[in-house]
Amino acid sequence: MRTQHPHTDGNDRRQATRMPYQTLLAYASRNTAGKGKVRDISSEGLFLETPRMFAVGDQLDMDFQFRHGQKNMAIMGEITRITPTGVGVKLLW
Repeated sequence: MRTQHPHTDGNDRRQATRMPYQTLLAYASRNTAGKGKVRDISSEGLFLETPRMFAVGDQLDMDFQFRHGQKNMAIMGEITRITPTGVGVKLLW
């Protein structure tokens, strides 16, 4: 049984707290490549604002600058949620 976090409505299944974070992100998948904007991030995932259409389960190779780093971070992710403005991505460490 899952315990509901006191600050959620019970629909949020995240295990890690997401923090607001904005940066540009380049991505590539089997079918497409493009850019979007990270809206928030946690140790487990991020929300990517993008006009591209994806399906739950699609995997992305992503590249973006994290915090004040001098180099970009490259990581894989899997689409877990789709909204009208973008997608939720689980980070695949």
